[in-house]
Amino acid sequence: MDVKIYIFEDDDYEHFYPLTYNRPVYTLLCGAFRLYEKWQRLFSHPVNGFLCRGEIANFVREQSGIKCNRFDFDNCDKAVFINGRILPDKKAADKILTAEPDQIFLTDGNLSAVVLDPKSLQAENLQKMNYWGYGHFKSVISGLPKTELECRWMNYIWDFVAENSGQIESDFVSFSSDFEGFDKTIDDLTNVGCLLYSPGRIRVSPRAQIDGQTVLDAREGPIIISDNVKVYSHSRIEGPCYIGPDTQIVGAKVREGCSFGPQCRIGGEVEESIFQGYSNKYHEGFMGHAFLGEWVNLGALTTNSDLKNNYGNIKVDIGIGPVDTELMKVGSFIGDHVKTGIGMLLNTGISIGFGSNIFGGGLIADKYIPPFVWGGRDGFAEYKLEKALQTAGAAMSRRGEKLTAANAALFKFIFEQTQEKRDKFRKDKG
Repeated sequence: MDVKIYIFEDDDYEHFYPLTYNRPVYTLLCGAFRLYEKWQRLFSHPVNGFLCRGEIANFVREQSGIKCNRFDFDNCDKAVFINGRILPDKKAADKILTAEPDQIFLTDGNLSAVVLDPKSLQAENLQKMNYWGYGHFKSVISGLPKTELECRWMNYIWDFVAENSGQIESDFVSFSSDFEGFDKTIDDLTNVGCLLYSPGRIRVSPRAQIDGQTVLDAREGPIIISDNVKVYSHSRIEGPCYIGPDTQIVGAKVREGCSFGPQCRIGGEVEESIFQGYSNKYHEGFMGHAFLGEWVNLGALTTNSDLKNNYGNIKVDIGIGPVDTELMKVGSFIGDHVKTGIGMLLNTGISIGFGSNIFGGGLIADKYIPPFVWGGRDGFAEYKLEKALQTAGAAMSRRGEKLTAANAALFKFIFEQTQEKRDKFRKDKG
């Protein structure tokens, strides 16, 4: 049976700021893969299309190579739509994939998935849409029979951090075929002086460089080290941990629950944190229970707090007002293209918006900084768009990447759309 699979974005993308100003939730890293990549593996089928906000569509298509906001049901037996906030698992995937067409799946009243007959009236009406509108989508399919689907959801950005250790564990088991080529032998590692604990749960690409006097400790969870990773001497890596392609671990203490996307530079101490990719924490300092976007650069000794002195629940403001996470450990949420200067101390549960540049050393007592803010303890100003674009272009060129027209247009859109938040922030600061 030929199936076409679409992953859609619902209206709660703001719950995942500052990481979703420029991407859908389902392209975020959790475990060893981005969410949509897990669906592809569970369905043994490529995703045919993404459905997302129009303003990010061109950039998302450019980054992923997947068509956005286009419906094409030709030559298929059924079309499957998955809410991108679902945490992928085999049981849910099997139920959706084997379902009869023309039904809706709900989870606690939320729209989880839709299976359509490509010849149905609903499919015909969707093909007439020339934009993505979640409300319109729901109105088109609202009359279909409803079925309950048991699954887990991502509700806020901190859920990714909380789920990450478990997702590394499950990815290691569920998608083991992806790591079959990661067969650097134990002798290859021990002969150069590496110390391994629970080597049966360690997978290292033969194209990775692991220097001597490195500790790989998989007693509490698996360790996955991808192609062209470099781990330099005096590094300690504890599982569960995923290290993506071309990343460098530079004498770091990488504690449990960390995932690093491609081309990151990691030093100092990191615990239960996700780096989406292309980001640097090269120097000393601590980052814990955090999620960093792409093209972030943390200056030397930048450190976040992830625990209140009274051990109470941490509230986070991601730009939609304070939300009680009901968690005792929450660190930082740092959007794409953020830069920090040396000696920056980040408050517990802080959110730093896309493209901001924070410097001057010392504690940033704020819990929320909007996009395109420039400054620190001595005051904040607006980070001019043209300057932010220049900095982004320079940073990307160092990794052999270019700031494309689609990316620059998205910078401009985010800058304009967050002007009011920026003005209010500066006014409140006096």
